[in-house]
Amino acid sequence: SEDPSQGQQIIDLSALSAEAVVMLESSAEHRRVKIEMEASEPLLASGQERAVIQIIVNLVVNAIRYSPKGKTVRLSFDRTDGAASITVTDEGPGVKAADQQRIFERFERAHSREEGAGLGLAISRRLARSMGGDVTLDSAPGEGARFTLTLPRA
Repeated sequence: SEDPSQGQQIIDLSALSAEAVVMLESSAEHRRVKIEMEASEPLLASGQERAVIQIIVNLVVNAIRYSPKGKTVRLSFDRTDGAASITVTDEGPGVKAADQQRIFERFERAHSREEGAGLGLAISRRLARSMGGDVTLDSAPGEGARFTLTLPRA
């Protein structure tokens, strides 16, 4: 199933995001972080439902992990001619430019004392690319991080 043309479905990014948020709300509450999801029309993309949910969960879990108490993780959506995307924004410490590529490599984390195997972002990017999309990061120290999953429009 590494062939990107295999098993592509038409999926609704906003519905899958809502599912991921429901799964993660209690762990966010436990860390006293709010999750806010922008209201969105159905946002149709080409991809694999299970893989896309896994990516969104990874991105939101990551955002919750780096969010200070009382802060908000936001999910927002965008569409262009050829692409549909969801962006997960946190209000955490942000990621230095030198680390931004590295955190997509296996076993790397922005803060090495952090628990977890550090595979989430590497797997997320590999899954996204196998579906013809990508996971990208826009961040600066002190400004939080914005991770965006982009997929081909359906």
